[in-house]
Amino acid sequence: MASNPKNRQKKLAKKKKKRSLKKKILNAAKNLSSNGASYSQYPVYECLAPGSLFETGLGAVAFTRALPNGGIAVSLFLVDVYCLGVKNAMFQVMSKFDYQDRIKNGLLENDDDLEKIHPACARKIITGAVHYAKNLGLSPHPDYRKAIGLFSGIDSTACPEKYEYGKDGKPFYVQGPHETIAQSRKIVNKLIEKCGKGNFEYMIMIDEDGLF
Repeated sequence: MASNPKNRQKKLAKKKKKRSLKKKILNAAKNLSSNGASYSQYPVYECLAPGSLFETGLGAVAFTRALPNGGIAVSLFLVDVYCLGVKNAMFQVMSKFDYQDRIKNGLLENDDDLEKIHPACARKIITGAVHYAKNLGLSPHPDYRKAIGLFSGIDSTACPEKYEYGKDGKPFYVQGPHETIAQSRKIVNKLIEKCGKGNFEYMIMIDEDGLF
């Protein structure tokens, strides 16, 4: 018996609607898991930062919360307190084993002076660096917003410490290993525009022709 074309069309439309709804739900779940703010109600697990951050100018700050299922919500920031603010950022949910193996024994392995600090001070360091860089016309890493959300509910004004950004009272840009000559030139030009020549320092690699 031949099927009714109208009924068949209705069934196809219904299936399409279900697939569309399922896709929306999956995308919503994906977005939820990739945003630190979605996990800010859970207790703080630990917060780490290098004790020499303001001496070296660059270091990783890690902030974590413990989840009911035994997992860890991790926000990690590569902070340049001399100039660029948050150079890199990530938020991820992982097991305690992965946190220990991939983050503490992996990404943070070379930071041998990591110290446990109060979350309010960590947030103050990070947002202060972002604000400093913003005044220089420089934006934080695109994933900064997702990662900083894990700090929701933590008041940076509760930190009594005072932090001075820049080096010797001036912005100091140091070219990173993943920054090209073109990117470095763009940053230096932005500093010239915002600060004026002679009002900042920089250290960059020159190209093979000896030019910047």
